[in-house]
Amino acid sequence: MESGEPQLQLYEIVNLQHGSLTCTVRCVAGTVRLGETVDLRPATQPDRPIAQSLTVSAIEYAGDIPMTFVDLGRTAEVKVTGKLDVAAIRALGDVTAADLRLVVR
Repeated sequence: MESGEPQLQLYEIVNLQHGSLTCTVRCVAGTVRLGETVDLRPATQPDRPIAQSLTVSAIEYAGDIPMTFVDLGRTAEVKVTGKLDVAAIRALGDVTAADLRLVVR
């Protein structure tokens, strides 16, 4: 992936349902902001997104503190909404091993 693309690395899926994914993330590049459009991609195959055109709909820092952004090095719980293939995401198993990223478009 290009280093210039803001991106969040997934550490844990907190909640996954049709239309919504909530996960614990760490920002590994740039700044990701509330309302931005992101793709869910494996870091090793950035040209093969698992889900596209998701919207960052919530960001919370530890202690349930609502935020409007996540910047480099910070961890947060992030919710994205949009069309998700729940079965395909669950089939990946361990998200840390899969090295999934939410990458700003």
